[in-house]
Order: sequence, then structure tokens, then C-alpha cells
Amino acid sequence: MVVIYPDINMFNSQSFLVIIIILVILQLRQRRIRRPLGLMILPAFMLFITIFIVQNVIFTSLLNFILIIASFITGVLIGITLGNFFDVKVEKDGSMFLKGSFVAVLLWILVIALKFYGDNILINSGYIDLNVLSSMLLMLTLGAMIARRLFIYNKFRMKIKEIK
Repeated sequence: MVVIYPDINMFNSQSFLVIIIILVILQLRQRRIRRPLGLMILPAFMLFITIFIVQNVIFTSLLNFILIIASFITGVLIGITLGNFFDVKVEKDGSMFLKGSFVAVLLWILVIALKFYGDNILINSGYIDLNVLSSMLLMLTLGAMIARRLFIYNKFRMKIKEIK
């Protein structure tokens, strides 16, 4: 029996491209969400994990605090923008159909590219600590996730009011 352990060398650009294509297809398909309030479970879980990780760095200096809070606010703005492009349909039984748009997928790819290249540029510049940078990226992702899901849930609530 042969066991292959994954390492960073196995993760080349072709496999990264395949993963991105699969994720794009999953984002563009319409999916049914039976309990729309369940959209908040993952952001709540990620909030607790992120706070636990970021608490060691956020209060070390005023600059770190400002950078981390600014990245969270940027994430919220990105999340609202992404949530604005999702198509939400509601059935009479209260279930929701959610479908991403091409614009949302393009913004999502842009954010991933920004994270990847921004991470490399900032690390190589030597101006920012790796712990602060990872905290900033975590807060950016968290802000985007919370804002997008809250925006989509708000769209759902508005559609429910239209049905009634």
C-alpha cells in the first residue's frame, strides 16, 4: 500500500486553476437553502475562532489595531458588494434559492488574487509582521463573510414580506 502525503510542491498552478474553476461552477449554480437562518452558523463559528486568534495581536500597538479594524471594515464593504450581486428567490414554504452572479464571482476571484499577491508583497517588504498580516487577512475574510450573509438574509426577509 502506497501512501502519498501532500506537500506544498504538489500544489502547482494547474491544480490551483482546477480548484478555482470548480469553485466558480459551485458559486454560479443555484442552490436551495431550507433554513435561511442557518446561513449565520458558519460566520458565528468563524467569529469566535478569529477573535481567539487575533486577540494576541490586535492590542499590541495602535497601528496594529487600526490596520486590523480597517481590514475588517474593508471586508464588510466587500461582503456587502458581493451580497448585492447574489440572486435570492423565496418559495412559499419559506425555503430560499440562492445563486451567485458572474460579477460576484469576478469580485471573489479579485479578492483571492489581492490576498495572494498582497500577502507576498507585504511579507517581502519587511514593513509588516506576519502575525499582523495574517490577522488582517482573517478579519478581512470574516468581515466579508458576515456582511455577505447578513445582506443575503436581509434580502430573504424582504422577499418573505413581499410574499405575505
